[in-house]
Amino acid sequence: MKNSIRKLFAASTTALLMAGLGACSQTPTQVSQQCELSETSNVDRLFAEVGEKLQDRSCHYSYPRYRDQLLSAAKGSPGPDNEARFAGLLRDTIDQGVISKRQGQALFSQYFDPEFYVVKDEARSSCSSLRQKDKLYAGMRSELAFKREGMLEILNDKQRFREAQQHFTDLQLVLDAVEVACTQDV
Repeated sequence: MKNSIRKLFAASTTALLMAGLGACSQTPTQVSQQCELSETSNVDRLFAEVGEKLQDRSCHYSYPRYRDQLLSAAKGSPGPDNEARFAGLLRDTIDQGVISKRQGQALFSQYFDPEFYVVKDEARSSCSSLRQKDKLYAGMRSELAFKREGMLEILNDKQRFREAQQHFTDLQLVLDAVEVACTQDV
């Protein structure tokens, strides 16, 4: 009996230690000084700096912070060039393995594509999509807010944002019509 308890204790201790070591290896290290960005508000310089920083694998954990800083800087200098800057950055981060291709497409679409990625990503069966209609509508509203930020504040493109608003309205009408069709007795 004592021997069984010792073996169980040893096995449990070993499992806990292994789990702890695994968790440590997955935890990002503290961001070093080399990954910090300068305080510039020059959009071109900031995009170039982020590109350089992301060459260093230890700075990959800083990508979400970099993205937020770039979004903020681009708002201070709105214009159509910002779209190409973000597209280039996303391509580079995909190539470097910082984000996946799907994540890059979602991010770009979320801010700069009038169509809604949350709907593109949805299952193709319209009736089954309606089971989570509230979640889908919430995702569309959230994405519209990102599009407002991207299209109006970063690109200064009112026409494209109006297209996004029209897509939003059209999608709501289509989903409501599909809901009626799916609930009708055949």
